[in-house]
Amino acid sequence: MFTQEGKKNYFIMLTAAAISAYIVVCTLGQTVHHEKEQQKHEAAAAQEMRPICTVREHEGKLAVYRYSETEPYMTMDVRVSMLPSDDRDRFTEGVDLYNETELKRLIEDYSD
Repeated sequence: MFTQEGKKNYFIMLTAAAISAYIVVCTLGQTVHHEKEQQKHEAAAAQEMRPICTVREHEGKLAVYRYSETEPYMTMDVRVSMLPSDDRDRFTEGVDLYNETELKRLIEDYSD
């Protein structure tokens, strides 16, 4: 049947095949994990690119509009007519804000 040397070679080959299969499975698992993480990162980046709100003039005052809504959810007690012309132009077009920190900063900057 098998000689002692043949058995030894057989088990060496079997061990090498098992180790190779383990490496392939681990590599594939890491690749799938990496692709899922990349998709999550891309989705988060795409969401960050969309503004959370826009600040623009509404009935002569600054108003905050949530993303893609037509009615303001907050109106500030800041008369646009009292602002410098550059600011008036910016708020007439609308200023997109991408996070709560930017919104808080803008409110602080234009509050009394």
